[in-house]
This record gives sequence, structure tokens and C-alpha cells, in this order.
Amino acid sequence: MASGNSYNANLALFVFAALMWSMSQDVMVKKEEPEATGNSSRSFGFVTEQMSPQFYQDLVDRGWRRSGGYTYHPDMARTCCPQYAIRLKIGEFKVSRQQRSSLNRWNRYVSGEEPKTGKGKVKPFDLGPELRRCCDVSEGMAHRFSMELVQAVATDETYDLYKRYQIAVHKDPPSKVSRTGFERFLCDSPLGNVPVHYASGADTTGLPVEYGSYHLLYRVDEQLVGISVIDILPSCVSSVYFIWDPDWAWASLGKLSALYEIGLALDMAAAGAEGMEWLYMGYWISTCQKMRYKGEYAPSFLLDPGTQEFHPLTAKLDQFLQVHKGYTPFEEVEGMDDAAVREEWEAKRKEDVTMAEPREQRPKRTGKLVASSSDKDDKPESESDEDEDEDGALSRYPSPPPPGFGDPESLSRHQLDDLFVFLDHGGKVGVLPYSAFQSGLTPIGQRMTKELVAAVGPDRFASTPMQLRTKALLYFG
Repeated sequence: MASGNSYNANLALFVFAALMWSMSQDVMVKKEEPEATGNSSRSFGFVTEQMSPQFYQDLVDRGWRRSGGYTYHPDMARTCCPQYAIRLKIGEFKVSRQQRSSLNRWNRYVSGEEPKTGKGKVKPFDLGPELRRCCDVSEGMAHRFSMELVQAVATDETYDLYKRYQIAVHKDPPSKVSRTGFERFLCDSPLGNVPVHYASGADTTGLPVEYGSYHLLYRVDEQLVGISVIDILPSCVSSVYFIWDPDWAWASLGKLSALYEIGLALDMAAAGAEGMEWLYMGYWISTCQKMRYKGEYAPSFLLDPGTQEFHPLTAKLDQFLQVHKGYTPFEEVEGMDDAAVREEWEAKRKEDVTMAEPREQRPKRTGKLVASSSDKDDKPESESDEDEDEDGALSRYPSPPPPGFGDPESLSRHQLDDLFVFLDHGGKVGVLPYSAFQSGLTPIGQRMTKELVAAVGPDRFASTPMQLRTKALLYFG
């Protein structure tokens, strides 16, 4: 959009035409399927043309995640397997014994050192120096280990590793793995690049100069063995996905990558990147072992989707969420008797000797509602997903609304009329108030505009000229 250049990366533009298709399909339920029962799952989403890093930071702080240009949020009251946003306080991170062991084993492999035998005095462990001890060092090392932070752009090298990973680890048929799919979900990004401001004179070697979407490449002896797909935002490093070489399964690269992502955030904070405090690790599902590992990076905090406030992930909260689906405010859980929560959890464990794990998928922009996740081990949809044609009836916005979502019917006409629209259609280009445009929308279009504003929050959209550089516009084009 040539005309959008004047707004640069500070505008968050929502593509309404794509949004209408995406939202209507995401709330579409096959007529024969029961609503929110069994394995059914619900999420809501929209397609973005452009977002500033700060605007996306505000969204992830409210439990939204992105997959390529698609931004989504689960319905935490009705979904079969609630997915809670989880984040780690990097400045207070304490390395566990297992994490320390994994890093020590990796450093011994790279350096060629023999493991020490016998019991000795436990030495103090400083994460930063240990992460850097064998990185980009060749002299005296058995192998050369290096990391490189690059823009999230597909190359033959990164796509080849992605394809091998999807086929070997996720058992995808080769015909379902495409470069287009890789680019769409792990390279394409609506995030605009905004400069990172470091302290004057700080050592910023290897650090990003801009916020945005990146690939952190891990190489051993020049061979690419892992890729961290990450978003670097004003307050966090947000982990999107991790790809690893199947031949290196022994190395626990997924666990190591989380440590190196923590290290990246710590280095940025140490260099003066104001506000860099967190590692966001996507979603956490209490009953899915494949995602529970995130809570091992402590101290971790879960987002209460109703109040949109983060709470410490305690043993009691964990046990309660394993037993109870649906939504209960975390403050209520924290006020419950510890022994009673544990007793209920232990009784549930006896009933379910083998814990069933929900299948993790990214939300598909089709009629089928699936569990959404931005896990490091999560699997993006195949290229063919967008070509599916699901029949079904358009479901209304849930009543009551999902936790953390507003009620469209509570929005006043004044709240909507004052919102700004960016119009680029039929030769008309410009910014105008919604009140001057809505008469041209169909009733469905008007309803879905209200639903979007209610879901994201009216305070996220520009309603005065002064807000045009910091808040969202509704884009019709």
C-alpha cells in the first residue's frame, strides 16, 4: 500500500476484508458437531496487514498470539483444552538442576572436555558466562558452535531443516510440507521494524538493532542444527517455534534454545534496552506434558484470561487447572484451601492413570475449530489448510463473551463512530471516521466490526488524531 507509507511501522493496520473471512470461518461449526464438547476447541482471530511491535506487545500481554499474519486467541471458557499465556521473569530466572545439566553436557560436547567424576563441591553457576563459554570460540575446542540472529526470511538452508524436522518429528507427509507454508507461518510477519534504543556505549554485538521477527540460527561446525523463531518486542523475547535437526535429538536442543533465548533477553536488558524483562513462551496447557515443560523455567507466570493479569504459576494453581476446565478467576483459586485442591487433584490422578494429551495445532483459518498453540514444539498448518472448504453455519459471537473479551452489544454508537478507518478501495484512499463509512457496510460487516472491536478492546483503536501513530485503524481495502 503505497499510501500507507506515511504511517510507517507505528500503525497497526487490520485487514478487514481478510478479517471478515477469517473470523466468520473461525466461529463456523459443522452442524453435526456439538458446541465446545468432547475435543472441540474454539479460538478467535483476525488477519493483520501491519502491526507495530508495541501494539503486538499489548496484544500478547492480553493473551493473543500470532501465526504469520494471523493473530488469534482461544475462547478460554469453552475450549476443550484451555491454553494459558505463560511468561518467565528473566531477571529472576533460576537455572534448575536439569537445565544446568543439559547446558553442561552441551558445553562438554563442544569443548571436548571429559565429564568430571566423583562428588565435588558444587560451583556457583552464572547463566550468562556459561551460555557464552563455548559459543564462537574455536581455539582449543572440539567443535565450533555459533549463533546468528537474522531477519525471519526463508533460505534454502532454513527451509531444508524445517522440512526434515516436520517429516521426521511431526510425521508430516513430504507432499504436505512446502516452502510456501514455511514462509507463511514462520517467516512472514506483520511486525514493523522499530529501532531498539540501547545505552550509550553499550556492547551490542550480536544484539538486534530493531524490534521485529527473527530467526536465531544455531550451527555446529558450520552445520545448521536448530532455529529459534522469535519475535523481539519492547518488553520481551516471544518464542514462536523451534526447529531442530532430527539427528541431534540427543542434545535436547529445545531445552537449550529456551536458555539461549533467555540469554538474548538478558543481554538486551544489560545493554540498556529499557523494559526488556520477559521471555514469553507461548501457551501452556495443564494436561499436556509436551507443553508443561515451560513451567520448569521459573519463576513463570500465567495470564488470568478474565482479568488479564499475570499470576505466579504455583503448585496449587497447576493442580487446580489440571482438574477444572472452563474459567475460574485465579484469585478465587489462590483463596482456596491448599489441602482441598491437592486432595481433589490426587483423586483425579487416580481416575486418570494415563493422562491423555491434546493434539497441538495452530488455529486453522477454515471451518474446523482447533486447539491453537504457539509452542516451541507446535506444528504449523500445512499449505493445503487454506484451500479446505468447510460447510457449516456462521455461529454468533458467544454469550456471555469469552473471558477477557468485551460484549459487542455493550458498545455504544459513539464508541464506534469515533473510530478511525483507513480506506483503500475503489480508487478512494484516506483516513476517515467510522461514522462516515459504516453506511456502506452490509449488516454482517457492521456486526463483525463490533465483534472485532469488542474482542480486541475499544481502547486499542484510534479514536482521536493524536492516537493515529500508536493505536489500530480498521482497514478496508
